[in-house]
Amino acid sequence: MDRGVKLSRWLGLIALALASLLSGDATILPKEQALLDWVVSEGGELRVTISRDNAGVRGLYTTQPVKKGEALLSIPRHLVLSVKNVAAAEASPQLLKEMHSPCSRLRPYLDTLPGPDGVLTAYNWPEEYIKYLADPVMEEQVGNSFKLHARNTWLGHNDDEMEMTIPEAIGRKNITLQEWEHVVSLLSSRTFSIRKGALSLVPLLDLANHDVRDINKLGNTTTVRLIAGKDLAAGEQVTITYGPMRNDELLMYYGFLDTVTDPPRLFSIDHRDFKLYEAHQLSDRPLEGPPEVLRAELTRLLGIVAALEIRLQALGPIPETQPYVASVLRAAHDMRRRALQAEIGRVERQLQRGSGGGAVEEL
Repeated sequence: MDRGVKLSRWLGLIALALASLLSGDATILPKEQALLDWVVSEGGELRVTISRDNAGVRGLYTTQPVKKGEALLSIPRHLVLSVKNVAAAEASPQLLKEMHSPCSRLRPYLDTLPGPDGVLTAYNWPEEYIKYLADPVMEEQVGNSFKLHARNTWLGHNDDEMEMTIPEAIGRKNITLQEWEHVVSLLSSRTFSIRKGALSLVPLLDLANHDVRDINKLGNTTTVRLIAGKDLAAGEQVTITYGPMRNDELLMYYGFLDTVTDPPRLFSIDHRDFKLYEAHQLSDRPLEGPPEVLRAELTRLLGIVAALEIRLQALGPIPETQPYVASVLRAAHDMRRRALQAEIGRVERQLQRGSGGGAVEEL
């Protein structure tokens, strides 16, 4: 390595340290600073650091003004962990192997991954809270799809379909189901599709939080780069979009909700075209048609609201055993109500206008 390259990397480390001091950032942990230092020492380029918002949620923030089109971060490809693009439980042994290897090339990154209490997906959804999803379809998805698949993989039932099994990854079988669900949830919630046929864990990039309005661009050449979609001031949070996902999908795959879209979009399970275990994009285009079609849709939506309220009343208060899970469930129920009421109001206005064939409002 020539002296110019070494100097450039050390200057990058110094810049990150100064940015942290100047911003008075006391929220970055030593292991997170070690991750930043490691990325730069390995040839990465960063205009971001790790910090937390007022709610304590970890994310990426700019260390300096960044112009539209400039790279916010650039991660060398040798720091990326890629697995085959298959069901998360079948790909997870590769991540498990790295996590259990004391000499993993990715140790500074692995040390910053959230623990079992810091990640929530349908794979590790707590058993006692499944019924509080308050919908038979969502309960079916969690209990008999996500969690069942993870359990069957843990038991070895899916070994014939896997490139690496759990014993091959760690040399023993005494990993608990809860530990395994945690690993599967990490892989499920933190990977990117940056090349064909693979899912990739990218250090630092996986700390960018979701914003449905985001316009930053992901690039993949000799490095994995995040390009600013607009001018950013120093100290602004750097976000990405996880895609046009509805709130029940975000809850299942990432354990949070879209708090930006108002009114909320219909949950996928409440959409007129939803079919369980059939993956296809559900249109946001409002339903159009004659009055009898609109009345049928109105009846369907009102039935969903009634069934939800009856179920919630029967369940009673959500237990506070795990406060975050309880709070996100309450928020999910509220958003589902609001989305349904917004769509009911739109259909009612359509009917009031007469034939239903004229101009309609966008959701």
